[in-house]
Amino acid sequence: MRFFVVFTFVVAIAFMIGLDVVLFCENALYGVGGIIGIIAFFIAYSISGDMIVAPRDYWRLSNWEVFKKKFGYGFGAFVMVSFLAAAILGACFA
Repeated sequence: MRFFVVFTFVVAIAFMIGLDVVLFCENALYGVGGIIGIIAFFIAYSISGDMIVAPRDYWRLSNWEVFKKKFGYGFGAFVMVSFLAAAILGACFA
């Protein structure tokens, strides 16, 4: 099971970096917003163990279910922060 968690995490990181490359090709300011979003993903994923996952979930749910909860929290932060930062940077400097 740990292999699937690590594999999914690596593929998701590669997807986010690829999306950031596409944003950079569109406009450099959007790419900076994507970088800020990736940073927000790592921050949100790391603190989601205390914020979104209850302590009983670690022994009640499987590792995959806990990972899905943490990843959903982190990916939501990535999407929101990326679009918000790209919109703010695009409005201010474009």
